[in-house]
Amino acid sequence: MTRRSVLRTLLASSARGVAGADTAVADTSDFAPRIFARINELRRASGVEPLAWSDALGRCAREQSARKEQLRFPGHDDPDRGTVAQRVQAAGIAWQRCGENLFSERGWDDPVNFAVVFWWYSAGHRANLLNPDFTESGVGVVKGADETYYITQIFVLPAPFRPRR
Repeated sequence: MTRRSVLRTLLASSARGVAGADTAVADTSDFAPRIFARINELRRASGVEPLAWSDALGRCAREQSARKEQLRFPGHDDPDRGTVAQRVQAAGIAWQRCGENLFSERGWDDPVNFAVVFWWYSAGHRANLLNPDFTESGVGVVKGADETYYITQIFVLPAPFRPRR
């Protein structure tokens, strides 16, 4: 997928989403579902099956975004809760593979397209976005007092169901 086609996809979905709407963003609660939808648009356009939304992963991602805002630690490893694998496990989510994308931004009222474009142009983040092994995801967005947005997307391939004997 070329840069132009990525931007065209994002701009087309943005135009559909705000047609006739006020340009000011009053509520951040729709950011996570909008990011999730944009990621699935890019997956479909790239020939990859869309992800299924997971409420449990969404809660886990939002908790991590809140911790990033509160503690301001760099990178993916939470100083108290560990790696994404450890955090997902502690949340009681059974998985075979997991991954995580992080983004923070300050200065714009709506960080949705910035996060998605940033992830798309980063090889490691794009690899997570387009990994066909990942089938479920959740996104968490937190806005800090200083107007910085912290965005976490967690991806998993769920563990296979094993009936109890």
